[in-house]
Amino acid sequence: MDKLKELRISLIRKFLRTVFVVSVVEYFLITLLSHTVQPFVIHFFFNDAEPGSLGMMGVLVVAIIVLATLISELIMIIIPGRLGALISNISVSMDKISALVLGDAGLSLTKMGKIRSLELFAVILASLVILIIPFLIAAVYFAGIIIKDFKQIEKADKEKQREYERKRNRMLSDIAHDLRTPMTTVSGYARALSDGLIKDDETQKKYLDTIRAKTARMNELINFLFDYVKTDSEGFELHKEKTDICELARECVVVLYSDMEEKEIETDVDIPDEIIEIEADKLQLSRVITNLINNAIKHNDKGTRIGIILERDYNSLRLMIADNGKKIDDDMAEHIFEPFYMGDESRNSRGGTGLGLSIAERIISLHGFKIKLIRSPFIKKYPKAESYEKMFMITMDIPDAKELTPT
Repeated sequence: MDKLKELRISLIRKFLRTVFVVSVVEYFLITLLSHTVQPFVIHFFFNDAEPGSLGMMGVLVVAIIVLATLISELIMIIIPGRLGALISNISVSMDKISALVLGDAGLSLTKMGKIRSLELFAVILASLVILIIPFLIAAVYFAGIIIKDFKQIEKADKEKQREYERKRNRMLSDIAHDLRTPMTTVSGYARALSDGLIKDDETQKKYLDTIRAKTARMNELINFLFDYVKTDSEGFELHKEKTDICELARECVVVLYSDMEEKEIETDVDIPDEIIEIEADKLQLSRVITNLINNAIKHNDKGTRIGIILERDYNSLRLMIADNGKKIDDDMAEHIFEPFYMGDESRNSRGGTGLGLSIAERIISLHGFKIKLIRSPFIKKYPKAESYEKMFMITMDIPDAKELTPT
């Protein structure tokens, strides 16, 4: 999108420069022709006319009249009879019009012979061609610019597509590996239990817990793939309804509260104690908020402080999921919402898929909302989140949001 925006701005600038250059060239050409061709035409073809009686517009009128006269005479030769007489009458009428419009120059034009008329038309036509040449050159030049710029865009799109394919193939390979490893473990443990090789109750429970955990991991990976394909398909639709965003955010915090306690996460929940209704798909939006909170839990160390902040500014709502944990480097920040993108550390130690944030951005976009990553020091622009290192902020511009009295 940015590439197309840059292209539009670049083409507008180049177009304006081209128009300016053509205008300057045309000005000098018209001035030159006015001081050279126009006096020549008046002197050699309209010697009975006063020098100032024929301007540049008059020259154009002369060209049209001469051309029409020549065509009418040609028709009279080819088609005699009544039609020829009609054309002859039109020709006579045009002579009268030229005399009326052009004065002395018009009278000279009516007395002019065929050969002289052809010579006059050739001179005027050559002048018009000279005036048109800058426009033709500008058109060819600008067309070349457009072709060149679009080739660059096409090249960039192809490179982006290749990078997309590379990331997708890597993601599929990683997911296949992540599925194969737990499946091997599950298969081995299940066989051991089935064959009665494990007699000890405690060991059996350990094996069953491992099978459950590995199965949950496989289910998570499959669900991520399913969600990504579903949200990226054309037939995917949101089921919007009036939703209390305050209550929804609190529910998402409650769902993950035990996970935060387990990891000794300090939680700062700043959600207004009131009803603020928005039009949203409650299920999909809750998945986005839960995913953002879950990411803050997974990808930060124990003892990290996480803030879930909701504030309203006139007709805009901002939901901020902030934390004071690990920093996100510039490269990751630039690509963090791209599908299949993930840092090596995330893949190796935490088993990410590179799809969660891409799915979140897609759902937020379908709602007509915006989501972005804000890092220090820019986070200081938001007083309630200034003590954090980074945050994901969902902005909801909803002019018709309904705010009721505190509950």
